[in-house]
Amino acid sequence: MEKITLELPLVGIKVLNDSVVGFENVDVYHGVSYCDAVRLAMFGEELLVKPGSIEVCKWAPAVLGLKIPENSFERGMLPRLDSVAGLYVAPLSRFLEDAPPDVVIVRGRPTQMKRVMEALGEGALQRTYYGEIGKTALGVVDRRFSLKVMLSYVSNRMMALLRRWKRFDDLIRTAMRTQVLTGALERVLKNTVADMSICRNSTVIPFEEGAGNVSFFCVGGISWGGNLPANMTSGFPYDLIEDIHDRLEYPGKRDLHPCPGMNPKA
Repeated sequence: MEKITLELPLVGIKVLNDSVVGFENVDVYHGVSYCDAVRLAMFGEELLVKPGSIEVCKWAPAVLGLKIPENSFERGMLPRLDSVAGLYVAPLSRFLEDAPPDVVIVRGRPTQMKRVMEALGEGALQRTYYGEIGKTALGVVDRRFSLKVMLSYVSNRMMALLRRWKRFDDLIRTAMRTQVLTGALERVLKNTVADMSICRNSTVIPFEEGAGNVSFFCVGGISWGGNLPANMTSGFPYDLIEDIHDRLEYPGKRDLHPCPGMNPKA
């Protein structure tokens, strides 16, 4: 069958519900956001995201189950994971066959995302949030014209331009540390443009629904995750990616089922 070529490596996510036993030697992430940790994994790093790891973003900790929701802002972030011990974030090629990831994050151009979805089939995609642009692009991009889609593209392009200036980046990081401003921004963004694109839309929703999801990037995914505004993000349960892995071509690809004696991390 025809190959599907992607320019970006696939990133695996393992949800560690009860403990981080077995992952003690993995570097603990400390930084601005979950999407930044995913960005680093794209470049080959293996990271453990634990409670307290995320120092700026106010969305991801509650959504990913890294903190107990303490106010209406955090309680309103749905769906979200129950309390977890951490998340192991690494290139898909770094996972062992007997310990696969729960979710695989795939990013690329809309045409590439469409081909991945076609390879999987419509039945492999979530329907719960169909048409809700904050949570998914499914049922949104099918429409001939959508003001919300246009607004998502415009806001992401603006953010991509502004992030080039260090002063702007410093300002955003300082501002987003405050709960009041973050909550106000959430009220503006909610159901207007893509929101929590990598933490919720590409990780939590595929994990909870057991089905694939595709999303536009949120402003954090652009400014902190370093993603291109023309691209989209998606998340799929591992078994779905396993089914079509032979058709995928991407940087750093390795066999998911190596021959006995082979070291997939070599």
